[in-house]
Amino acid sequence: MLSEDSVFPVSGAWSPLLRVWWLRPWRPNPLLRPLDRIEAVLRIIVVVAVLVAIPVAGTLGTTAYTGAAARIRTENAAKSAVSAVITEEPQLMSSHLLEARVQWLRDGRPGTATVRVRGSAAIGDHVTVWLGPEGAPTGPPQPSNVAAMTGIGVGVVVLSGTWVVAWLLLQGTVWLLERRRRMQWDQQWRNLNRPITEDRQ
Repeated sequence: MLSEDSVFPVSGAWSPLLRVWWLRPWRPNPLLRPLDRIEAVLRIIVVVAVLVAIPVAGTLGTTAYTGAAARIRTENAAKSAVSAVITEEPQLMSSHLLEARVQWLRDGRPGTATVRVRGSAAIGDHVTVWLGPEGAPTGPPQPSNVAAMTGIGVGVVVLSGTWVVAWLLLQGTVWLLERRRRMQWDQQWRNLNRPITEDRQ
């Protein structure tokens, strides 16, 4: 009678797949130890978890993108641009950063702030200042691709995090099972190497 080993010899690129097939937990092979079956079941669970994580990460990424896009649209709609005049000499804050005091007039109400300006800015130059709903200076409107990057980031984090956790759990459990198998082998070798006189006593 031909065995699976003789029909499908372990060689080449098919070796890992054949090993997985031979170690399937439901295989009626008396040589498969309980620890081998536990490890096989664990590997199946990890594979299923990794596959399930793909659509879950996609769903969470889509949800994050939708929320971020709505938030950006709302924030951008509440921002307005005003033309401000530099009233003081720009000050060098770092090697590539200049700040200057500016003043503007909006709806008949003056406003002042210290904002970043370009390197060639001088007193009397006009700069664009973005104001929030309360009239306070804020950042410029965010581009729409920020929402896309947020969604992609969430999806990647969820997917990679799930895969890393699954891999660590698998490796840790396999290490424990392998240690248990070595202990069993040591015990069996000690039983085989007992002096014959001990069995006769």
